[in-house]
Amino acid sequence: MSKPSDAPSPAELAWDKELPTGPGASFTFLYYLVTAGVITNLFTARLYGVSAVTLLPEVAGLAGGVIAGLLGIFFNRSQTLTVPFTSKKQFRRLLNDVMTSMGYALEETSGTVERYQKPNASRWFTGDIFVQQRDKAAVFVSRASNIRTVARQLKK
Repeated sequence: MSKPSDAPSPAELAWDKELPTGPGASFTFLYYLVTAGVITNLFTARLYGVSAVTLLPEVAGLAGGVIAGLLGIFFNRSQTLTVPFTSKKQFRRLLNDVMTSMGYALEETSGTVERYQKPNASRWFTGDIFVQQRDKAAVFVSRASNIRTVARQLKK
């Protein structure tokens, strides 16, 4: 099997140093595990009027931390998406339509990387989307939930 001649080469799809990297699954899980675990532990201890080092708050804290960690991995870990294209002009139009429909606007361009943000206060909760256009592909970097939405929108 041979690949089409206009398919992007692995070198073109390789990770670029200009693109920002965010936390992966391990760090995201640990962050949410510890944060939610401590909060759940203290809340449970206060609610039941027991010491935070007794069995009930510790088990509740661990359970709350694991659940929050799994949800954090699903929604907030950093993820990449590579989208091949044939025409830069058509892809540019499609990219603008997708970002506008999601409520994002181009905030700044740094080198070859464009940063899209929501223009209002919700930007603090949704995160940025970074896009780098190459010759025959575009690479998106953002939270997993944003990447899933971008992928769905680009398939339409």
